[in-house]
Amino acid sequence: MKKYFFAALTMLLLTATFNSCKPDEEIYNPKCRIYKIWYRSEVGNPDETFVYDKNGKGKTLTQIVCDNGETYDFTYNKDKSLSKIIHKGADYTEEIKIENTDRLVDKMSYFIDGVLRMEMLVKHDDDTKRITTIEETYDREFFESFLKNKPHALYDRLIGNYEHVAEIFSQSQSKDMVFNSRKTFTYDPGKRKDYKNISTVLEEYPLSQTVVTRTFTYDEESYNPFYGLSFIYANYGGYYVNNKLSEHIETTVSGSLSRVEDITYSYDGVNYMNSKNYPRQFTTISSRDMVPVQTYILYKK
Repeated sequence: MKKYFFAALTMLLLTATFNSCKPDEEIYNPKCRIYKIWYRSEVGNPDETFVYDKNGKGKTLTQIVCDNGETYDFTYNKDKSLSKIIHKGADYTEEIKIENTDRLVDKMSYFIDGVLRMEMLVKHDDDTKRITTIEETYDREFFESFLKNKPHALYDRLIGNYEHVAEIFSQSQSKDMVFNSRKTFTYDPGKRKDYKNISTVLEEYPLSQTVVTRTFTYDEESYNPFYGLSFIYANYGGYYVNNKLSEHIETTVSGSLSRVEDITYSYDGVNYMNSKNYPRQFTTISSRDMVPVQTYILYKK
């Protein structure tokens, strides 16, 4: 379920950091603050609770507390740009270190127990400051172990779907210990010509001769509650200001089409904050299994 949620909202946190070189009111100071999230059902304790600074009255997210007691802790630079995320699990500690220039992310590094396992180099358009490309480098030995072991929570939660990376690895016959990918972004001008919604992402994995093309459409009347939170890179969830209506995914291997998937998104309930419409409930359906996935969000004023 969480996999589809982050495919739908794709990325709870690392995005808005990439969108402006000027202090932006949606960066690190979002107008809409998420308070609690439930997966499957909003009955009982929430799966995640968001903790903010100044005894909960501030707008800077300092921690996410999960129902199992584990936490994600956030550290910021003096200019309020995110510098570090740490997750301490029962068996290992995960960490993401972020390097910024003028509040724009240049580089992200993912560590397990202090060992570097993945790097992401980010480039932006000089005029719009939007992300244009991301070059990713993976530790092959580590990601191949994902096929045998449980997923690592911080990676799957904030960076992306480990199963997708492991599958791409399995298609490559190369024995190189370093695996690379390149992701190229284009944007939809939208009704307001602000280029704040991604139209297409081209993901290229040269060693496996795999290309994944993702195309999106949006509901321009509702707003994505994750936009402006500075830390989820998973499936690009924080990169777009409006909520997605559809995602079309085509995967080719050695130039031949190998898979097609369509994901649809719908939204219910209305929470108006600062005259913006934020949905209370999200429903995601993938053509791979046609099983509706529900996500519920409670906001903090």
